[in-house]
Amino acid sequence: MYKFLLGWYKKFPEYKSRSLFLSGESYAGHYIPQLTDVLLMHNEKSKGFKFNIKGVAIGNPLLELDRYIRVTYEYFWSHGMISNEIFLAIKKDCDFEDYTSGDPHNESKSCNDAIDEAKAMVGEYVDNYDVILDVCYPSIVTQELRLRKYVTKISLGVDVCMSYESSFYFNLPEVQHALHANRTHLTYGWSMCSDVLNLTGKDVYINILPLLQRIVEQKIPVWIFSGDQDSVVPLLGTRTLMRELAHAMGLPVTAPYRAWFRKGQVGGWATEYGNMLTFATVRGASHMVPFSQPDRALGLFRSFVLGQRLPNTTHPPID
Repeated sequence: MYKFLLGWYKKFPEYKSRSLFLSGESYAGHYIPQLTDVLLMHNEKSKGFKFNIKGVAIGNPLLELDRYIRVTYEYFWSHGMISNEIFLAIKKDCDFEDYTSGDPHNESKSCNDAIDEAKAMVGEYVDNYDVILDVCYPSIVTQELRLRKYVTKISLGVDVCMSYESSFYFNLPEVQHALHANRTHLTYGWSMCSDVLNLTGKDVYINILPLLQRIVEQKIPVWIFSGDQDSVVPLLGTRTLMRELAHAMGLPVTAPYRAWFRKGQVGGWATEYGNMLTFATVRGASHMVPFSQPDRALGLFRSFVLGQRLPNTTHPPID
């Protein structure tokens, strides 16, 4: 990506002085800070062109895997998805300092039994990336797509079957031809999460907080936001990590935790540390915030790009 950006600015030099904002979601919690760090190192060494980085924003980011593993079950419990008994058993029997994401978990039998019971309680009919969203039934989607019908949407207008529709669409020969894709005639189809390329286990466990600290120390604003209906990278873990990072850096609270508003409704909650590090939640949003709450995502992104705090005075009075 670093080489691509250098090549892009070389081809389009008129953009060199423009502000550069780096943003992503989920595993971009690794990619974006790592890329930003590389660009900052370039700026330190370069006597010529320097990247004009003005901000970093990451949604539902994977920052420290160990922290998210332990709070996932707290999230399930707080949302009524697992019982008190199972949650207490996990707290009592599971030492998440010696935990791996694969089975078995380097844990006691009682811990693994409790985790298995928790997974059974949550079941297969809840989308862990958006716990309030209905699930998609692929067989129904396939039938509807073949009949060229519209796929059923829930009342919020969110298409619960987008991933299956995307797979169907991007595997159409005419679409691949238009995109100049699969010109080597691969024997397998396109999929949103391919089994052909896999992340190494070591990458997942990298602690990204030191990189975020270096970025903030370079006076680059960092916004970390979380859709509050995501149980995969729960806001409980991210909020705690941001508080710990701010404490380690000696950043004071410059905007206390409070609601922010979008079009007269609560868009979520936010806090700010040292005028540089912002943590925000997006109410009703999933792991992919712009997908489930596009308008609130737009409001948040607009504030980020303009260098403004999220508005907390735009709500109408309640009689």
